[in-house]
Amino acid sequence: MEDVVVHKNRTNVLQVDLGFDVSLDTITSKIRKRPNIDATLVATWDVAFSTDGTDGLLVFTLDDSVLTDPTLDPTIRFGYMDIKRVSAGEPLPVFSQPIKVIFKDTVTQ
Repeated sequence: MEDVVVHKNRTNVLQVDLGFDVSLDTITSKIRKRPNIDATLVATWDVAFSTDGTDGLLVFTLDDSVLTDPTLDPTIRFGYMDIKRVSAGEPLPVFSQPIKVIFKDTVTQ
């Protein structure tokens, strides 16, 4: 998967097509400062099915308030996103490594 661009001060919506039935699975996704589980948490995506999940289509939403939280390092320019899947109580891999996330400031007037 290519790098994901997240715009600060804007609600971000990302469509993900896993290509297989995930209707009975639990999908979560977090962005961390570094590509390991112990790294500082930057944000958590809200994950929903685009349809019913049988087609593998998901919608990831990151509310603009998450990236304007005063406790978040304002100089952050990149992070790493994971996608976790649990099916029938078993954790299953989605990608072999985290996806790089690039944070961009939004130009507003």
